[in-house]
Amino acid sequence: MKNVDIYEKLAPKYDQATTIVSFGIEEAWREMFVKEIKKHIDNGVLLDVASATGKMASKMDFDKMYLLEPSRQMNQIAKKRLEGKNVIFIEDFAEEAQIPEQVDIITSFMGVRNFDDMDKGIRNLDKYLKDGGYFAIVELTKSDSVMFGLSMFYISKIVPLLGGLITGEYESYKKFNQTIKHVTDEDILQNYPNYHIITHKRLFPPIASMMILKKDEC
Repeated sequence: MKNVDIYEKLAPKYDQATTIVSFGIEEAWREMFVKEIKKHIDNGVLLDVASATGKMASKMDFDKMYLLEPSRQMNQIAKKRLEGKNVIFIEDFAEEAQIPEQVDIITSFMGVRNFDDMDKGIRNLDKYLKDGGYFAIVELTKSDSVMFGLSMFYISKIVPLLGGLITGEYESYKKFNQTIKHVTDEDILQNYPNYHIITHKRLFPPIASMMILKKDEC
């Protein structure tokens, strides 16, 4: 993950800052994401990638969950949030991580675009997903819509100011938001040749997409 040092710095106030700068929209997206996933699968073994402070995993609440996150500070917060649950923390990158067993679903909420090598990361994770399992993603991606352009003005100009004011990390937010301009839905989906799309829709505002894919059964 290109921005692991940024996340180390942001961790203590990450949730607070994200809620404020997104006006709560990110939390609404997370709720929609969980609701959509649970139409297809509501238990089993979960792998949450780029799990940050564990918010996504806390809402999924599967019987067994692996959280893959390279930031030690993020993991410390997640451990407190998920205390008492059957959670295994793996402090590593998607491209290199080893999971002790195959899982039923892999989730990534705002993480895939930050892989150092998206193709390598997804291929590595794919090894640990059962045939017929699900790979579910919400990601900030670019589009040609006018509203995307307006949203990007807010994200590139205003978010660093607000995020910097809350966390003291203006430059970190500035670098963090640059990644959004360079990833499309197609960039992500081309890495899933052996999957079929269950859900693919643009969220509102149209700066993010939800993608749920099912792995073909051999």
